Formats: sequence, structure tokens, C-alpha cells
Amino acid sequence: MEATLFHDFEHVTSYYGNVPERPMQPDGHIEIYKMHESDRDPLDEDFTDAINRVCDTTLGYGDVDFFDARQCRLLAGWLEARLEQPITPRLAEIYRKLDDFARRAVEYNTGVVIEL
Repeated sequence: MEATLFHDFEHVTSYYGNVPERPMQPDGHIEIYKMHESDRDPLDEDFTDAINRVCDTTLGYGDVDFFDARQCRLLAGWLEARLEQPITPRLAEIYRKLDDFARRAVEYNTGVVIEL
């Protein structure tokens, strides 16, 4: 389980549908945030359906999806609002990182791949 922020798409050599394939090793063009396997169920319960509605994505349990810059703007807005509500410390930590990635993807005009 991870999120990958693309700084640019310069070294993307292939796509799986709309999902850019990242290099096997971080190379300065991407940043990777690793999540724990134990995060899967809480994220599925709190995050997945809401984000799919807001961002028009199809992220699911054990799935991967790409959030382009437009969708990252929507994602950041949802995360900001969600962080103002009661939330577990671990989800808050994950959401703060995803918010950072989403905001920078908007700035870079790139995107974020989220794999649950």
C-alpha cells in the first residue's frame, strides 16, 4: 500500500490504462509514501467511497488508481475538510501526507497514484 507523487512525467515509460508506471526505485522524479497493511481496512471504510464520489475515481480495496491534477485539487479539498473532523491519529497522519502530495501534484500539474 502506497501513494506515489509524480514531480513530472519525464521518465514514465509506460502506462497501465491511465496509471503511469513508476520506476522501481525512487529517482528524484517521484516520492513514495508507504502505508501499512493494517491501514487497508480503515482506509477502505473512511476514504475509498467518499473519494470515488468526489474525484470520480474507481479506487477499491486492493486496487490502484491515478489522480490527475484536477482530481488532486478535489482530493486535497476533501482531505482538508476530513482532517477538521474527529479521526484516528493514524488516519490523520495518512491524510496529511496525501494532502501534501495532492497539493504538490496540483502545483506540478502532475498527479498521484494511490494503491490500497
